[in-house]
Amino acid sequence: MTNIVALDSQQHQQHKLREDPLFPHIASAHILPLEVTEFAAAAVSFPIVFVKDSATGQFRACALTGLQPGQNLYWQPSGWQAAYIPLAVRNYPLLAVQPEAQSGDYIIAVDADSPLFNQHSGEVLFAADKGTAYLQQRARSAIALAQSSALTQQFIARLLELELLVARTLTLTPKGAEPYDLTGLYGINEQRLAQLTAEQWLSLRANNGLLAVHAVLMSMSQLPLLVGRLAQ
Repeated sequence: MTNIVALDSQQHQQHKLREDPLFPHIASAHILPLEVTEFAAAAVSFPIVFVKDSATGQFRACALTGLQPGQNLYWQPSGWQAAYIPLAVRNYPLLAVQPEAQSGDYIIAVDADSPLFNQHSGEVLFAADKGTAYLQQRARSAIALAQSSALTQQFIARLLELELLVARTLTLTPKGAEPYDLTGLYGINEQRLAQLTAEQWLSLRANNGLLAVHAVLMSMSQLPLLVGRLAQ
C-alpha cells in the first residue's frame, strides 16, 4: 500500500529523501509501469506488454519482469539485473499530480510510507521554506514522467482506435518444469497492423507511434531470456 501526500515546506521541513540503488520496493513486482517515451530503451531489457484495469477498463503499458505475481526476475539483493531502469522506479517515491485536468500545473507528492522518505538520512528537501536544488531536480523528473504518462495514454487510445491491441496468452516452458500459460496481457496485433490503410499508417508514423509499435514487437524477443532467468 502507498500513502500519497503532497509535499509541504512546513509539514516536511525536517524530511529528507534517501536513494537506494537496489530498489527494494519493486523486489516482488512482476510488472512495472512504462511510458511510451521509454519503449525504445526498455525493449532491449524487457518484454513490453499492456494490462487492463478490471475496475476502470483503462490500459497501461508495462515491462514484464516476472512470470507470476510476486516475482521479479530482474531484482537481486546484489543489484538490478537489467540494462534499463524504468523511470517510475527511478523517480520513486516522488510523483507529480495534476490537481485539475488540463491545468498544466503539478503538485509534487510523495509516498509518505516509503522508508526512503524520512527524517534521518538522505538529501535535504527544504531550506528556509523553499525547495532545495535537489528537490527541484527531482521535481522536474517527476513532472516529465507525468507528462510522458499523458502521451502514453494518447498512444494507447490510438492503438485501441486502430484495433491494434489484442489479448495474448503466453505459453511458457521453463527448463525442467511443466509448461503453463500466462494470461491477462495484451500485445500488438501484427495481422491488423499489416492491414492498416496508408492513411492510418501515416497517422501512426506522424506521432512517432510507429516507432513505439515496433519497439513493443521487438521487445518480445526478450521473453525467452526472461523465462531463462527462472533457472538462474
